[in-house]
Amino acid sequence: MTKVRKPLTFQRSLSLIADELGWDGCAAVVGKSESLLRKLSDPDTEREISLQDALRLDNAYYRAGGEGAPLFECYTLRLEAPGMVEAATDTSVLVAAGNVAKEAGEAVAATLHLIGHMDDPKAQELAVIETEQAISVMTKLLRKLTRGGGGK
Repeated sequence: MTKVRKPLTFQRSLSLIADELGWDGCAAVVGKSESLLRKLSDPDTEREISLQDALRLDNAYYRAGGEGAPLFECYTLRLEAPGMVEAATDTSVLVAAGNVAKEAGEAVAATLHLIGHMDDPKAQELAVIETEQAISVMTKLLRKLTRGGGGK
């Protein structure tokens, strides 16, 4: 039976990597047993992945064709340095959601424009800028939505 792993957990991120690399592939990347890697992805154990192993696995995941770096992304989204995220209120979540809608729309529009102008460096730069802005406001919204939650 497959274990349920909560969103924004290192256990879930490791499982996503294992879906791409296989547990045996993950074990080979970090030089540890497959059994240990499975335990590291189990939310019912007290074991946690090391930073060095997370880095190795994220790199291997990317090289294998995976998109992004699941463990790094989990880490950055859960990071709550003092003052980084204000307490979520109905109003702040509404404003953040509005910002996401605006920036995501602009990113999509710039990307669709780029499709017909792939040789235009300015169009490519605009699509990248708009996408970065969309990611930034989406990350802020996600932090608000998970403030105080997210589990281990």
